[in-house]
Amino acid sequence: MLALNSMLHSSNLLSMQRLSGIVTVILLGLAAVFPARSGAQERQIPDMPDRPRVPIYDPGQPVMRKVLKNGVRLLVQEQRTSDRVAGVVGLRAGTLYETELESGLSQVLLRTLQAGTAGRTPHEMHLELVAMGADLEASSGPDLGQITIVTTREQTSKAAALLADVVLRPSFPDSSFESARAHYLQKASDEIESPLPATYAIFLRTMYRGSPLERPAHGLVRSLAEARRSDVVAFYKRLFVGGNLTVCFVGNFDGKKLMAQLEKAFQSVPAGAAPSQAGGDPIPLASDTLIVEERAIRAKSLTYGFPAPGVEDPDFPAFLILDSYLRSGDRSPITFWLPERRLATGVGVLYPRYPKRSSMAVYLGATTDNWKAARDTVVAVFSRLKTDPLDDAEWKVHLRRVQNGFFNEQSSPLVRARDLTRYETMGVGADFPQRFETRLLGLKPEDVRDAAARWMTHSVEVALTPPSDGP
Repeated sequence: MLALNSMLHSSNLLSMQRLSGIVTVILLGLAAVFPARSGAQERQIPDMPDRPRVPIYDPGQPVMRKVLKNGVRLLVQEQRTSDRVAGVVGLRAGTLYETELESGLSQVLLRTLQAGTAGRTPHEMHLELVAMGADLEASSGPDLGQITIVTTREQTSKAAALLADVVLRPSFPDSSFESARAHYLQKASDEIESPLPATYAIFLRTMYRGSPLERPAHGLVRSLAEARRSDVVAFYKRLFVGGNLTVCFVGNFDGKKLMAQLEKAFQSVPAGAAPSQAGGDPIPLASDTLIVEERAIRAKSLTYGFPAPGVEDPDFPAFLILDSYLRSGDRSPITFWLPERRLATGVGVLYPRYPKRSSMAVYLGATTDNWKAARDTVVAVFSRLKTDPLDDAEWKVHLRRVQNGFFNEQSSPLVRARDLTRYETMGVGADFPQRFETRLLGLKPEDVRDAAARWMTHSVEVALTPPSDGP
């Protein structure tokens, strides 16, 4: 349904693997950074015609919806203009529903789930997918897990049967479990050892103290190291129950016929309620919080940010405007001008799409000589967002970018199926995109400024720095 909104799925967080690569650049290249020129200033933006924005959301054909006796929710939407079909099974899973001892199990579970079924070995599964011309994926974010299959319209019935078998009769091969556990154990280790991921992990631990979200989405090293296949199987039995499953198919097919097949396929799912959040809500910050730790590194890393609204909050559209402004690769005073002025490298913005409460943070690396200028620029930009509305030229650019980005892929069966699954699982309703667009187009620059002032009260600043006597 959309590019930005599809980020709600899986994730919800910037890839830690990408951050690790950024750190390598920092360690190898920062010694040659040029001295900073005068403070970062914003690029001149040409005047744009004052054209009113109009809605572009297309809801498509009516969505057929049915709830089975065991609680499974079925959604089917015909899309006759496409030759592709996408099926998605969504469920509440991830960090929000894991205890500390279970941290990372959702990731391992979903990655292992797609490896094979009781009637198919991993090799047979692979061959069947190739014969169908289908792609099967499974992953988990901090609050949602999804299993997706994409194929052609001719293979719709076979794809639905295979997806049901994956959900109902997974075999969890030992080799696949060990491979999945090793994969996420490596990611969790990177978040400890690599400066930028480590800085953000400390930021999460501080910003979301008291909530499951204080733990990294990939899980903790100790919980993953101690995980056993039996733990994953037990976790599967707890999560894969009727009240926690949404099944959605979008594409070129006979909707009534497919709905009947899905009813028959998923009626054997055991009944049960969706899981509750595994911990409390984040403890609100009482003041600005600064954390500085020494590491054996040659450059400094920084994560600086504030609380921010989640997807379900009315201020979410306003913060997508701020997110677009801060992360813009061609005009942002942070992600564009800091590297352009040679003040910092590896600069980025993180705004995870958590359901209720989130955070907005900037991360970067800088040499000791450029550190203060880079850090002070970030602080000044955030401060200005709370007091000054975006000027007219910036406003027009980012309003257009958010709207176009949000609905960029709304005709894709896979994006539409993923989004419908998320809306149903979250309980926000299938009309969420329309309500989002209405609120977005009703915003004024002053509304975004006021939203920033409401949320950006107390900051969290985390810095990793070389030892005072050198690395």
